[in-house]
Amino acid sequence: MFTRIRRSQIESVRSFFNFAAKSQSQTYQISKILNGPPSQLFQIVSQVDNYKLFVPFVEDSYILSRDSQGFPSNAGLKVGWKDITEKFDCELDCIENVKVSAKSIELELFEFLETEWIFRNVEGSSNEDQCKIDFKLNYKFKNPIYDKLSFMFAPQVTEIMIGAFEKRLKQMKRDEMMSKFKNRQAKL
Repeated sequence: MFTRIRRSQIESVRSFFNFAAKSQSQTYQISKILNGPPSQLFQIVSQVDNYKLFVPFVEDSYILSRDSQGFPSNAGLKVGWKDITEKFDCELDCIENVKVSAKSIELELFEFLETEWIFRNVEGSSNEDQCKIDFKLNYKFKNPIYDKLSFMFAPQVTEIMIGAFEKRLKQMKRDEMMSKFKNRQAKL
């Protein structure tokens, strides 16, 4: 028995496997309100060396150099997923409690990779313990296979990563509350 396949169906399947095609840049943006002040979110994002402790797919994270204020200016990550593992270094620009941006300087994997986190107080909110984050990820792989894989999974991975930072924030707030509670108990 034969099934008739229209030409358009074949082309759409073939285009996915056309690995000779050039990679295309991809951009993902997320804005979200989190329960924490900008200073705390800035601290979590700028401490790149801790990413290995809470960010999925990050197997190692390290700081190579710091600026005059002590913020990281060069850092790196080793990321992995299934059998794919890559390591790359980035140049960072940190503006305390306002912004953390990173740009890949090791370009074996990417033609370019840029991330930007912007932290703002929530306008009109009486709760000073809230922060609006604007996260932007912009990249282009050199390898078209990675490009195709990333196109399918990047939106979900971006959400997972933002969730990891949010979870880290909640953990820090719990730790702060426990510390305050223990201090009060010790004084009694």
